[in-house]
Amino acid sequence: MTVLLVAVFTPFSVAAVYQIEAHSNDSLRAMPTLERFETKIEEILDIEYTDTVRVVIASDMPSFNAALGGAFPDWGAAAAIADRKLIVIKSPSSFNVGKSLEELLGHELGHLMLDAASDGRQLPRWFEEGFCQLISGEWRIDSDLRVTLAVWGSGLIHLAALDRVNHFGGAKASLAYAQSYLAVSSLVQEFGLELIPDFLTNYRASGNLYEAFFESTGYRYMEWINLWQKKTVDRYRLVLYIFDPSILFPLIAILFLLLYLIKIYYMRKKKKKWELEERYKSDEQGLST
Repeated sequence: MTVLLVAVFTPFSVAAVYQIEAHSNDSLRAMPTLERFETKIEEILDIEYTDTVRVVIASDMPSFNAALGGAFPDWGAAAAIADRKLIVIKSPSSFNVGKSLEELLGHELGHLMLDAASDGRQLPRWFEEGFCQLISGEWRIDSDLRVTLAVWGSGLIHLAALDRVNHFGGAKASLAYAQSYLAVSSLVQEFGLELIPDFLTNYRASGNLYEAFFESTGYRYMEWINLWQKKTVDRYRLVLYIFDPSILFPLIAILFLLLYLIKIYYMRKKKKKWELEERYKSDEQGLST
């Protein structure tokens, strides 16, 4: 494994230092990715990040487990341990994790920088995971399908229960991550990205999550969660309702019938035009003789 110790400097400021442990192909890609996401997250969170971070990109399970030094869900592709300033990733070159190295690095760096922005205060897991997915761009179309099927099946997981996501099975964890992304996206759509640093500033000042959330959004914490759950259920229920085969096929049949009727209308209109043109031609010939 190649070990790189790289210091990143930005003009007029002290920046983070990354100690990257990876095979050369991964390490060469990691440095510019970390630098790019550091700048992006600093702008969003309105902070200057100056920690020294160890980044391990493991190409096998023994290396992954040794770097973590503890139990980890088998569905997990990466982890960030804030108090150790550590990021550990299963290399997508060696593992089928379904995500790119760039996405994984951006996501885990997001966790460490959120911890710094909150002064180490505990954040709701849905807020952390949603933010990290948002900045790393991990959303997939199958996440929409997963949420839709949950709405029509066993139901959504309550956001407040997502703090135990590491104890979930793989399928339930995937749903939890999808919901987290949608929840944070909903907040950003309503209040803008500036909500996030505003909320963290209020949280640092008061030390009270519920008070900080109310100050930043005007919603009581549980009130907003329950409202979000209801809106999300209504939205995704409609999606599957439209695409339900028992409804979709009749809609397709109606669509084809309408297209057929429109075609007949225009054909008759065109035929009448031709008949008028023929009549005018006959009248002109009669006059000329």
